[in-house]
Amino acid sequence: MMNVAARKRLVQEYYSRRAGSYDEQKARSWKSRRGFGDDVFEGLFDSLPELGDKPVLEACIGTGRTSLPLLEKVKPWLVGLDLSKEMLKVASEKLSRHKERCSLVIGDAEHLPFKDQAFDALICTSAMHYFVSPRDCLAEFSRIMRAKGVFICGDLTLHERDRRGFLNKLEKTVSRAHEGYFRPSEIEYALELNGFRISSVKTVPYRKSFDSLIEDKARYFGVKPEAVDECARAASADEREMYALGSRELTLYYTLIVSVKKDGVE
Repeated sequence: MMNVAARKRLVQEYYSRRAGSYDEQKARSWKSRRGFGDDVFEGLFDSLPELGDKPVLEACIGTGRTSLPLLEKVKPWLVGLDLSKEMLKVASEKLSRHKERCSLVIGDAEHLPFKDQAFDALICTSAMHYFVSPRDCLAEFSRIMRAKGVFICGDLTLHERDRRGFLNKLEKTVSRAHEGYFRPSEIEYALELNGFRISSVKTVPYRKSFDSLIEDKARYFGVKPEAVDECARAASADEREMYALGSRELTLYYTLIVSVKKDGVE
């Protein structure tokens, strides 16, 4: 089993290698230039209307595909943190017009280098499945947020009826960096345990081709395309139905959860 330090290095190296093509790959996956569906962005920005001129942290900012429209529409004071300096370099170029409102920091989202109650909002998208201990990470997120601060968590999730974790089997087939996806209800429960009150939950389905899985992930880890086909063939009838699994593509589910830090939680 890989130790924590080795896994961190693996994730860091993986995203450093992906930095140059990351936005293009995401645009193809979502069939959208923004690398997300409009409904994801709308859910994100509708939850942050009162944060102009307030400190906001984006943990795992990546190339800044979320932060750029956030800076343009909401105009917070933004801190972006990521484990990969190559991803931060792309973000820096993308956010250069807003550099007076944006600071980029290399660091680990599971061990945040910020003082208690430093931020009015925190955004973390498409990253929780790499965390060694997501529940401990939520406690760390709570620590650096002020009371009534908004936390927006977005990630791929298991289908709510997926009890055997088919999607995790598929992801572990194509990516050695993967830790684990969760069902939306599991994330909601973990948030409540760490002092957050759920405001809204939106799950967005979209189609993903096996070719995209191979291009985005498998090829970085030397995984052969045949391994993806073999994993898909092993799916049960229920799993095929849940993920609308076809011969060359499946339906994935991206869940955006908006929560608020409760009063009196330290």
